[in-house]
This record gives sequence, structure tokens and C-alpha cells, in this order.
Amino acid sequence: MTRRTAIVTSVVLLALGLLSCTGGSPEEEGGERLSETAEQPRAERPSAERAQSPVNFFREYVTVEPSEGRTRVVGDYYFRNESGRALDIGIHYPFPVDRFHLYPFRVAAWEERDGAFRPIGFTHTADGVDWRMRFDVAEERLVRVEYVQEIKRSHAIYIVTTTKEWGRPIELAEFEFRIPRDLGEVELSFVPDREEIRGDTLVYYMARTEFLPDTDLTVTWE
Repeated sequence: MTRRTAIVTSVVLLALGLLSCTGGSPEEEGGERLSETAEQPRAERPSAERAQSPVNFFREYVTVEPSEGRTRVVGDYYFRNESGRALDIGIHYPFPVDRFHLYPFRVAAWEERDGAFRPIGFTHTADGVDWRMRFDVAEERLVRVEYVQEIKRSHAIYIVTTTKEWGRPIELAEFEFRIPRDLGEVELSFVPDREEIRGDTLVYYMARTEFLPDTDLTVTWE
């Protein structure tokens, strides 16, 4: 990559949302936490739509793997700087946290650089994690996030409503819900485009263009 010559502009943005910026130092080395955590209250979220972000969160590919007692999520998130200047921004990644969905006991994040994923540092908040990103003009970036949370009911949630905080829809959003067949009958909050059986797993796949949802994605089972 060429040496940056443009002035870097610091931007405070809202929510994956983009949310308020935090300090750039990671809470723990390597950007990963494995220890058990006490239940955290869910923070209030701004309800009003925000002005269009100078960074476009334009694509995501997410797998959600619910099971008895826990849910694992792995997501690839694509960003593009469309501002015409270099930027330094803060990203907030929210978790579904309440008395039935505990704060994740494992969180990890990586950034793709030169064809390899490298750990990025982040700080924990009451309902998610924050990190900082720098963009050159017109630069695209890919971040991968993984988290595993304990759940106290047969109900998995993946948050998508914070898409509105970016001020524009996601160009392409793809989701795989990988559900063990021994969970029994499941109820989905969305209509999948297809479903298939992979060994002992039932996979529901959904793709949406210009994705700007009003409700989060959920799976409930008996």
C-alpha cells in the first residue's frame, strides 16, 4: 500500500452500527476475551435515523449457529470509504444482551490485510465492542468478528436493525443459520431463500439486496 499523504479526519459515527468513538487501545492483547462474564444490561440505542455515513458498510456474510445453551456467530463485514478523504472512525459492534442472552464469553476480531487476517484490538461496552479503523481515500476493508454467548432460553438473535444507523441500506447481506437437527422444530422470523441438510445440520440461507430491516433475525425452537 502506498504511504498515506492525505490528512486523516477523525469522525464520530453512529452504530453495525457505527457508534461513538472510543480510545484506540485494546482491552486485552490480540482483541480476544475467553473468560466468563457477568450478565450486562443492554444499553439504550438511538432511535432516530442518522445522516449518511462517509463510510459505507456495504456487504456482510454471517453464519449463526444456535444450539442448546449457546449461540455462535461469525461475520464478515465489508466497508468502503466514500468520503473523498482519509478517515479515522470508531466502530461499535452490538450484541443481543439481556437476561436470556448473556454477554459473550468469547469475542474475537480480525482485519484482512494483504490476503491474511490479523487480530485487531477492541474495548468492551455494556452491549458490544468498539474498535477504530483508518481508511485511505476510496479504500475497502474487511473485518471478521466471532462471538459465542450463553443463552438461557431456546431463542437465538442476530441484530440487523442497527443498519439504519449508517443512513443507507446494505448492498448485499447474506446469512446462514446452521441449526442442529436434534434441536427439533424451529420457528424463523424470516423467510429463507433455500434450506439444505449438511450431515446433522439444517442450513437456512437468506440473501437480501438493499437490506434495511425493521426487525432483527431470530430462531426459536422447542
